[in-house]
Amino acid sequence: VMGKSYFGIFKMEFKGELQYRAKAISGIATQFFWGILQIYLYTAFMQQDAVNGFTISQMISYIWLGQAFFAMRYIVMGKRIGKEITNGNVCYKFIRPIDIYNQWYVEGVGQKLASTLLRFAPIIIIAFLLPANLRMHGPVSFVAFLLFIVSLILGLFISNAISMFAVFLTFKTLSDKGSIGIVSSISNLFAGLIIPLPLFPQGVQNVINYLPFRFISDLPFRIYIGNVGITDGLIYIAIGLAWLVVLMLLGRALINSALRKTVIQGG
Repeated sequence: VMGKSYFGIFKMEFKGELQYRAKAISGIATQFFWGILQIYLYTAFMQQDAVNGFTISQMISYIWLGQAFFAMRYIVMGKRIGKEITNGNVCYKFIRPIDIYNQWYVEGVGQKLASTLLRFAPIIIIAFLLPANLRMHGPVSFVAFLLFIVSLILGLFISNAISMFAVFLTFKTLSDKGSIGIVSSISNLFAGLIIPLPLFPQGVQNVINYLPFRFISDLPFRIYIGNVGITDGLIYIAIGLAWLVVLMLLGRALINSALRKTVIQGG
């Protein structure tokens, strides 16, 4: 019964997000603009063919993958969560016989997945048809492509688990936009959204590679382009799974703690 309830929540959020077609079209245009801008910027920055074993050709595909799957990896809360916390209506959640953390988590996954499905295909298709200096390339192998899909799905779940920390901060600050801004700034930097992680100094990479953020996007993209091999990719995916468990357990504990205090303040 619980499984059906959560699936129903996911389905509702998924269908709701699919209705925002105009938002998706404007998003696609924005991703193209930023994609081309980043490619020219980092091509000029790299100057030579490779930095830390990261070639310009790989960088171009890395950038386009980042733009195509942007909706999957950005930090967001369910549309109603912020308002429910700030106006106190979150208390009505207590009368429902389902876990609040799970409900909010499923809402976030549904929203991100639907938004991604509306955007990624046009960006990928056109990126393959661009001139050579801007063109995206295919995966290095079929096995790498399969591992890319697995790691991309893992990245979706990790991204959403990190988003739940913005929910916790909203309880503390009563500012959903501020909380999202704090968490997204940290996540975007260390996930490779602002600067591709292979362009960081090697010493910095050695630390970032084991933080949870890089599993959102950097790992799947580098598996796709061949910058991370299959064996290393499998090891990193195992580390990512461990991070997912830790993030969900910690996020649940923090939010449950905040909810308990909310009950005390309300009664």
